Amino acid sequence: MIRRSNRTSIYSLSTASMLILLISVSFPGISGAVAPVPLKGQDPGIQVPPSAAAVRDLYERARYDDARQMLDILIRQGNVSAEVLYYRGLVEPEAVIAIENYFDRITRRYPGTEMADRARFRIAQYRYDSGFYITARRLFGEVAWSQGDSPLGQAARYWRGMTWLHSLDKPDSLRVGLRLVKDAARRATDPEIVGRALISTADLSLRIGEPDSALAYATVVIEIPYLGDHHPPALGIQARAYDSLGDVEQASILNQTLVARYPDTWEGREARKWLAQQREAAVQARLDSMRAMGGPGMAQTGTGEGRWTIQVGAFTNLGNATQLVMQLTREGHLAWHTTKRVEGNLYVVVHVGRFGTRAEATAFGNSLLEGSIITEFQPVEITPP
Repeated sequence: MIRRSNRTSIYSLSTASMLILLISVSFPGISGAVAPVPLKGQDPGIQVPPSAAAVRDLYERARYDDARQMLDILIRQGNVSAEVLYYRGLVEPEAVIAIENYFDRITRRYPGTEMADRARFRIAQYRYDSGFYITARRLFGEVAWSQGDSPLGQAARYWRGMTWLHSLDKPDSLRVGLRLVKDAARRATDPEIVGRALISTADLSLRIGEPDSALAYATVVIEIPYLGDHHPPALGIQARAYDSLGDVEQASILNQTLVARYPDTWEGREARKWLAQQREAAVQARLDSMRAMGGPGMAQTGTGEGRWTIQVGAFTNLGNATQLVMQLTREGHLAWHTTKRVEGNLYVVVHVGRFGTRAEATAFGNSLLEGSIITEFQPVEITPP
C-alpha cells in the first residue's frame, strides 16, 4: 500500500528539481522559493523557513548558532533589513566586526529609525566597555534624546550618567554622575533600569561619603519585591554603609544574611571575607587580652598564630554556640564561632585554640576531654575565606 503525504521530502526530489532548488537558494532572484533551514540539535525532518520572526524566536531562546546560520542565509538571499543586520550583529562573536559590519551599517542606512537607535546604543556600550567614555556619553545622549522615556531611552539615560564616573579629569565627576543616575532612577519605569539606577545611586552616595543616603536608596530596592535580582547588591551596600558608620554589629548581621541567603553571589563571597576578617580581629583581640591577664589556659591554647584548631561543636542555634564560646572563654581558652553550610543547612561551628601543627591541636583537645570541658572534638585546618 502506498502511503500518501502532503509533505514532499527533499530527498525524494528528482535530480532536475534538486538543481532548481539549489539554484534558487544561491541566486534568489531566479526563483521566489525560500529554502528551509535544518537547525542544529533538532529533528532532521523539522525545517524552519528563514525569516526575521524565526530569527527573533531563536535569539530569545538563546540558540545563537542557529540564529546566525539563518541570518547568513537571509543575507546571502538579499533579504537584508535593519532588523536582520541588528540581530546579525548581536550574534557576532567578534565585537569589532559586529560594530563595523552591522551596527554602523544600520545607523548609515536607516537614520532616524528605532533600529538605528538600538544599533547606536550597542555601539555606545562597546565604547563604554573599551574605556572611550566621552564617545560613549555622546552616543548614549543621542539615543536618550531620540527615544525619550521609552525603555531604550531610559537605559541610555542611565548609562550616560555612568560614563561620568570615569571622567577622572573632573574632580566633581562623581557628583555629576550621581545627579544623572538619580534622575534616571526617578524617571525610569523599566524594572531593570529602576534596579540598576537605584543600586548605582546607593553605591555612588557611599563613595562620596554619604552613607545615610546610601542606606536610604538601598532600602528602597529591598522593599520592592520585583527587584529581587538587585537585593544582594543592596544588602551589600547597606552592610558597607553601616561599617563606615561604625555600626559593626549591624554590618555583621547583614553580611551573615548575605552568606545565608546568597552564598554563591559576588556579594555573598565578599560578605564571607568580611566576616572572616572580623572574626580574625576578634580572636586576636581576645588573645591579646588573655596574654595581658596571663589566662590559665594560655599555655594550652597556643600562640594564636597557627593554622590548626579544634572544632568542639556544630549548632543550628546561634544562642547555643554563643553559650559554649562564653563558657570556654571563662575557662581561659581562646574560643570563637563561625558559620558553615553543609548540604544546604547552615550551622554555627565552635572552635577553640590556634596551633602550628595537627598534633598540638589534638593534644589540646584531649586535655579538654580529660577535664570534662568538652565531650568531643575534631582537629581542623583553618583555611582562608
